[in-house]
Amino acid sequence: MRRYESLWVVNGDLPDEEVKSAIDKFSGIISSQGGTLVGLDEWGRRKLSYKIQGTIRGYYVLADFAGTSETVKELERNYRIDDRIIRFLTTKKSEKVNLEALQAEIAAKAKAAAPVEPEVAAAVEAPAPAEVAAPEEPDAPAKEE
Repeated sequence: MRRYESLWVVNGDLPDEEVKSAIDKFSGIISSQGGTLVGLDEWGRRKLSYKIQGTIRGYYVLADFAGTSETVKELERNYRIDDRIIRFLTTKKSEKVNLEALQAEIAAKAKAAAPVEPEVAAAVEAPAPAEVAAPEEPDAPAKEE
């Protein structure tokens, strides 16, 4: 398995439901081809530098995944077929993938994305009681008159 990164631009004129279905479709293709989706980063709608297929806005999506070359071939074949995709680019990040390290990275991302419960957040934010007394000021020597 190799590590890949794929960026695709969905036509920005489409409604949000259509964009989400395109994202789900391509995430499913990665999984169905034996790949492991590490991360999916939606950059959102942005203005394009120039018109592509008559549109000036695009919805950018970045997928980080591990898979075989067959996974990439199938993914790019579907990019070309789907009219909703106006541009795509897939790059190889690394030649070999350590599956244990990959699973640990996925778990760490899931843990970081998990919402913190209010009770736990309050306990973390509350300062610990001060056990050390504030230092006393040294006594000033008495003035003799």
